[in-house]
Amino acid sequence: MRSLRAQLLLAPAVSLLLLAAACSDDGDNSADDVAEDVSSAVDEGTNDAAETAARNLASAQGEDEFSAAGVDVEGDLTCEATASDQVDTMQINCTGTGTDGQALALEGTTNEVPGASVTELEGTFVGTADGTEVFNVDTLGG
Repeated sequence: MRSLRAQLLLAPAVSLLLLAAACSDDGDNSADDVAEDVSSAVDEGTNDAAETAARNLASAQGEDEFSAAGVDVEGDLTCEATASDQVDTMQINCTGTGTDGQALALEGTTNEVPGASVTELEGTFVGTADGTEVFNVDTLGG
């Protein structure tokens, strides 16, 4: 069952999809086809929202982890997050540059729903500067 937050975020998209299906001229859309289209749109929207939340949280909290390890980040970390089909696991990869010119990388995996906490993300995360590990944590932030 989807969380209330996911349902509220996706309600406008579902409404638009239903409206478009109802206004279709081809008449070939069965109720099952429309339901499948709606389900796909909801799944895609849920993944997109989870990935966005994880990217933003990892960028902010990753910078804090680097700082705590004595490595200051120049600008922001650039992060990518890829959710599994069921949004039960997420791979997170971030890159950036340290103020001393180091190439920074943050890699990790979480099975926590991003947004459950606005200050931390639980999982396994490793930060490196010029390929050397500078932190290895089970929680980003907090």
